Amino acid sequence: MTPGYGPAHEMWLDPGPALPRRTWQRRTRVPVIVTTSIAMVVFAVIVGVAVIAGLLTTPEFTAKGGVVADCSTEVAALPGGGALARGAPVVLYDAAGGEVATTTLSVFLRGDDGCRLTFEVSGVEYTDAGYLVTVGDADSRFSESISTAALQQGVVLRPLG
Repeated sequence: MTPGYGPAHEMWLDPGPALPRRTWQRRTRVPVIVTTSIAMVVFAVIVGVAVIAGLLTTPEFTAKGGVVADCSTEVAALPGGGALARGAPVVLYDAAGGEVATTTLSVFLRGDDGCRLTFEVSGVEYTDAGYLVTVGDADSRFSESISTAALQQGVVLRPLG
């Protein structure tokens, strides 16, 4: 035959002695199947617990911010003649009106961009709906709706008078 035409030549080895039996595979088959099955069940339980824990727990964050204050008196003026000083209560409410966290204006900070009475509270439950932040007591109070991102980064509240 002409090269490139017709069936290709096949070459086979002569039969030799029988290969040795692989008995170790037969002996370890059941233990491998049992061990693999147990490992898969344990892994499935771990994944199930992690998913349930993730669904049942609400992520928390630290809410921080401040109220613009006068640098000389260290007091924030409110609309209507009221004023806020250190120790004034700060209350965070969720979108449904439930109280989420309470703290006080505690630290007075001076900066290049002005002065602020600041607050910080940890363990605030995360929500996409945002929060209502109320600063002050019954005599002098103001409220402002704030997003979750702004509270995480440190919101600056400016009471307009």
